[in-house]
Amino acid sequence: EHEINKMLSFKLCLPMRYTRMLAQLVHQKTRGNPLYCVEFLKAIIKERVLSYSVKNQRWTWDDTCIDMRTMSEGVVHLLTRKLMLLPHDLVDALKVASCLGQINLSTIALLDLGWFVPNLLEALELAVQEGILEKAGPLFAFSHDMLQESTYQLISKHERKTLHKKIG
Repeated sequence: EHEINKMLSFKLCLPMRYTRMLAQLVHQKTRGNPLYCVEFLKAIIKERVLSYSVKNQRWTWDDTCIDMRTMSEGVVHLLTRKLMLLPHDLVDALKVASCLGQINLSTIALLDLGWFVPNLLEALELAVQEGILEKAGPLFAFSHDMLQESTYQLISKHERKTLHKKIG
């Protein structure tokens, strides 16, 4: 919790005493997991629960609104919502990657998935820029297993069967 408070204080340019309650709420909602904290903060900024006030010349938030925000479906749901906002081709490329776990440049060359993802390599590179995938040499892998799980859950049962068959 203290580390979250230090991070919030630094990022929001506010003294730690101002960000303490926000840090407690973020910690409570995310159980302190750094990936979940970042995704949770992005979500509350996007929903304008945490926003910059020109009038006050600082970041402001509504503790009650943040406290009432449920995470009942967990971070997988939060990540799934984020994934749904990405371009369709990128989501399709991530679906392929979620079936494989990690994907290698030589595997990309062998896959005949033009019918599903026109330019798989380009989409995977974009996913790296988005922070969803990490690239180490010729290997692409999800930056977190929860991202892979969230992506895999986006695939319908029928689509999953077809995709696995084509990859195989």
